[in-house]
Amino acid sequence: MQRYEPYYAEDTNGVHFEVCVDGLPVQAYVAGAVLAGAYGPMAPGSECVSAYLAHRTLIDAVVVRRVHAEGRDTILLRLVDLA
Repeated sequence: MQRYEPYYAEDTNGVHFEVCVDGLPVQAYVAGAVLAGAYGPMAPGSECVSAYLAHRTLIDAVVVRRVHAEGRDTILLRLVDLA
């Protein structure tokens, strides 16, 4: 399955991305403030996407765990998820 590229959206001030869970795509979102809280201060936009990409394996694993625990609805990551 080909995933779409993660992107920063100004209207939500965060990174939107997709994770394949059990062969199906799941939409996910992490706010810039959550990324900054977990990984240090960053400017909105490309720095948020870069932070996601740098920690993609960990963040995607959190999405998989949350889907297995809560279902396939869009996953909104929290700071506690990345701690």
